[in-house]
Amino acid sequence: MMSLGSKKELTQAIRNRYLKANKADKGRILDEFIAATGYHRKYAIRSLRHDRMPKSLKKKGRKKKYQGEVIQVLIEVWEICGRICSKRLQPYLPELVSVLERFKEIEPSDETKALLFSMSSATIDRCLRKEQFEHPKGLSSTKPGSLLKHQIPIQTFTPAWLSRN
Repeated sequence: MMSLGSKKELTQAIRNRYLKANKADKGRILDEFIAATGYHRKYAIRSLRHDRMPKSLKKKGRKKKYQGEVIQVLIEVWEICGRICSKRLQPYLPELVSVLERFKEIEPSDETKALLFSMSSATIDRCLRKEQFEHPKGLSSTKPGSLLKHQIPIQTFTPAWLSRN
């Protein structure tokens, strides 16, 4: 039984010869390859026809628009505002940033401010997701129950003739 590394080496060595061969030679090369590796015939054909090495390490999809300084300023503003939800934070971002700049709490560039003001509340949620899970607020110390109900006097406006029964 061959190791995985040696099977990959053998595949690399035979691939060029296999791709250049005619149909009869491909059958013979394939038979030898299957005997050596123990691969299923269809898998052997696929591994000899296609290169398994990635052509590039680039990620598919769009480039990230909001990163770096924009995220840092957003996190600072969010922390200063008491970690409010994005739907409440987003409409007031321009006003908050101008006040925080005036008091020299933050100093964002013009590009950063433009990107920050163009963020939607859903985008703010996505950008803050990592921070929300890294620093959770924790549990509340208030417990539900009837202990406080008995200690707090509650005045009801029930007529006196109903409460006598």
